[in-house]
Amino acid sequence: MTMKKFLITMFLLLPFAVMAQKTVMPTVKVVRELNANPMVLQELSVDILVVGQTAVTTMEMIFYNPKSIVMEGEFEFPLADGQQVSRFALDINGKMREGVVVDKALGRKTFETIVRKNVDPGLLEKTEGNNFKARIYPMPAKGTRRVLIAFEQELNERNGEDFYFLPIATDIQLRHFKLRTEVVSRLVKADIQNSLALDFKQARHSYISEVSKENYTLNQNIALTFPKLEKPQSIVATKDKQTYFYGTIALGEITSQSRPQPKEIGLLWDISQSGANRDRAKEFAFLDAYFAAVKDAKVTLSCFNIKTAKPVTFEVKNGQWRALRNALETDLAYDGGTDGNAINFDLKADELLLFTDGIFNFGSKDFLIEEVVKQAKTPVIAVNATAVANTTKMQYIGNSTGGCFVDLTTLTTEQALKTARTVPFQLLNVEVKSGKVANVFPEKGVSIKKSNFTLAGELESEKATLVLTFGYHKQPLVQKEISLLANRDATESTFELLRRVWAEKQIEQLQRLGAEQKQIDAVGREYGIVTEGNSLIVLETLEDYLRCHITPPKELLEAYNEEESEESEEKEITVEEILEEVVELSERQTEWWKTEYPLKKKTKSPVVIRGAANINDGVVTEENVSEEVVEERINNEAKNIQLEESYDTSANEKALQGEIKHLKASVQAIEVIEVTGDIVLNDFNPDTPYLKVMEYADKGKEIETYYRLKKEYENTPSFYVDVADFFAKKGNKEQAILVISNLAELGLEAPELLRVLGYKLSSYGAKKEAVQAFRKVVKLREEEPQSFRDLGLALAGDAQYNEAVKTLYKVVTSVWDERFKDIRLIAMNEINNLIARYKDIDVSYIDKRLVKKEPVDVRVVLSWDSDNCDMDLWVTDPKGDICNFEHELTNLGGKISEDIIEGYGPEEFMLKKAIKGKYKVEVNYYNITSQKQLMPVNLRITFYTHYGTPKQKQQETTVRLSDIQEVIEVGSFEF
Repeated sequence: MTMKKFLITMFLLLPFAVMAQKTVMPTVKVVRELNANPMVLQELSVDILVVGQTAVTTMEMIFYNPKSIVMEGEFEFPLADGQQVSRFALDINGKMREGVVVDKALGRKTFETIVRKNVDPGLLEKTEGNNFKARIYPMPAKGTRRVLIAFEQELNERNGEDFYFLPIATDIQLRHFKLRTEVVSRLVKADIQNSLALDFKQARHSYISEVSKENYTLNQNIALTFPKLEKPQSIVATKDKQTYFYGTIALGEITSQSRPQPKEIGLLWDISQSGANRDRAKEFAFLDAYFAAVKDAKVTLSCFNIKTAKPVTFEVKNGQWRALRNALETDLAYDGGTDGNAINFDLKADELLLFTDGIFNFGSKDFLIEEVVKQAKTPVIAVNATAVANTTKMQYIGNSTGGCFVDLTTLTTEQALKTARTVPFQLLNVEVKSGKVANVFPEKGVSIKKSNFTLAGELESEKATLVLTFGYHKQPLVQKEISLLANRDATESTFELLRRVWAEKQIEQLQRLGAEQKQIDAVGREYGIVTEGNSLIVLETLEDYLRCHITPPKELLEAYNEEESEESEEKEITVEEILEEVVELSERQTEWWKTEYPLKKKTKSPVVIRGAANINDGVVTEENVSEEVVEERINNEAKNIQLEESYDTSANEKALQGEIKHLKASVQAIEVIEVTGDIVLNDFNPDTPYLKVMEYADKGKEIETYYRLKKEYENTPSFYVDVADFFAKKGNKEQAILVISNLAELGLEAPELLRVLGYKLSSYGAKKEAVQAFRKVVKLREEEPQSFRDLGLALAGDAQYNEAVKTLYKVVTSVWDERFKDIRLIAMNEINNLIARYKDIDVSYIDKRLVKKEPVDVRVVLSWDSDNCDMDLWVTDPKGDICNFEHELTNLGGKISEDIIEGYGPEEFMLKKAIKGKYKVEVNYYNITSQKQLMPVNLRITFYTHYGTPKQKQQETTVRLSDIQEVIEVGSFEF
């Protein structure tokens, strides 16, 4: 093939006119600052490399922090279906440092550890769906940071040609803009109409174009088009006896096989909060075309969010669906989280249309997609119309039920209708005609949507020939051959690209089969691909990589290997060593519990002994109320009588016997005033304008008022917390649960929001939903003991006592960061409480030295949702004695756990014996060490009386503190 035959088409398109996809430009925002202006993008350099059917896009960006303080930046950016992040780099000391793939939990743990040392890590994580979130610290005050993100994708198809599209038009004013494009081994032609002036230069088998602009307004997208390939094409690369191939087969126009005309249609419509973000215009355009093709049908509309709405039936005649459209446009309120179990897949219909983003984030149990697929009796056409979506899950639902997946963000209405109304064209078989190959992906059964089919595999011979058969289910229609020839002259970059493409196709195959996430993550880590369970991390120094046992990028690898070989391996902490530490702490607590307080007997709570004579005026202290103690008092009194009346022995004996008889009788008549305690929680009424509006709403108009306010405050977490509490206090728990479930929609995999969600669900009695929320937190923050403690307590609240104890025991026996102090002993106290109060709990695996029965009259536990915060618990007893981090043991024996100055708590106050009076409980927002913008911190305070006994009472409250040194009284005990 001569280079004269190479042609290129490249044009910059006006914003969004050609493609149905939102911008992919990351916007860096200040972490935890509401309504903050984003960091300023000053410079952008885009590099596009097209090899065969694969395009690699690299975006290098310089962001400016206009604030006068150091900040942490965070940005989420969605990728389209099929796009995969391949690189993340951050400037370190003026040079770009490449990210390396690590386990997600290790990445987060390392990031948080390094941030606290005020140095420069960066972390890129994949959240739910094909959405990515990068964390960057520090963003220097009045300074800049350089960030690089690269992603790969296969070319799409439009108007009979392959095309590449990058939607970046944002009207941002850039100080500098650069665009470089290289196209390898593609027949193309030049066309610069409606584009910047492009100067293409020939370089070996490529055409290269470079554009550079100063003070440029980014108001155009980037698109490339390529004529179709006529013959099968393969690219092969070898390195160190390993050979990968990547092939493209032109199938031509795929003949379509129409689906049977449905007479009954189920329309499954997602009305969760995120459903409001779907592109309704594209959805309605698709439905216009769909009903025009179907013509006459009965349509049953079934809406869902955290619950299933009552179905409503409509008639579509001659393609007219006005009544149904009116209902979708005017009758629906988009609110709450999304529960996949609320989707009515059992709806009687010939075909189900599912409109959702595929992100299911709420419920009382897991949404088992495999079970749905197994039991499905009706084909599901899953339709997506938003950039932030779990397209993999939607593809699995559609393809596995005999339906399909329709992505309105990449398809025209015509293409979408064709996909929905035709049976999927499939790869039916792959035969090795000659040579030897292994691990070819995709495997047979995969649906084919493009006229160019691509595959990748390992070549184990010098050359090979494959025969691929395509068609419909059990109906072969087309056979194609592709020849492979080893190429040892390929560049290292080509080899690495083919290696990654092959691994990505393997991951896609595993996702199609519904493989466990651990298996998918293992492939990702081996081949440097970001998945749900992996992250890319950048560290500043070699010591950071060594300390965290993370293999660094190439420039540090040699030094790392030398240092690691010289460094003796650190001794791993064993479970036995951890238990010895906990046992020591437990023994100290037992010593406290056995000690009689006050040490100076001045403030004992009185217990009246009715009928007692001459024994401290008939009054003994509460801890002395027992027959043995009274006997001792009697004996002492007898001795006194004997000494005082020694002048008359016989009289003395009679008197003594009489007193003893009288006092023994009085023991039977002792009436003890039982110690009881009432918990009084202070109402937390934040001074917010929306609550004032809610409180003054007309009776019966509260929900209507909420939806009106929601338009203004829909991105404010505290709005949902406060309004949910408002409905809960009114007795409308169902509405409270719906409102609070919005927290699951506000941030993809945001553990802070999920913690608050779990706490609130517990307080509203939604026990199983709370358990699910905390299970998700464990997945997101498995490196933090608080995640397991929260889950254990939620399980106990749902009466799952054995699993609760097992989960809490993980807190006791696992290795945690040293900043999480005292939590093991607190968790052990909670385990002992459950053992004491409930039968049939298996304790066979628990160290017997830790199983104790040590009830207390008063217990208060404080925890909070934000990391690196210092919250202090204060408890003031009836004598005015304050127990806090400065005064850890009161005169009455009130004890507080070790002060937590980082992390999430918990801090625990306990008092074995309470005296009469009021115990005031306060919380102080002492400090915040996070570089994140100061934000309100949500606190969870749990009050107990008679803890560890059958009479135990418990109440809980959540409050929000906004300012450092803010002190708030959250409640009290009355004894």
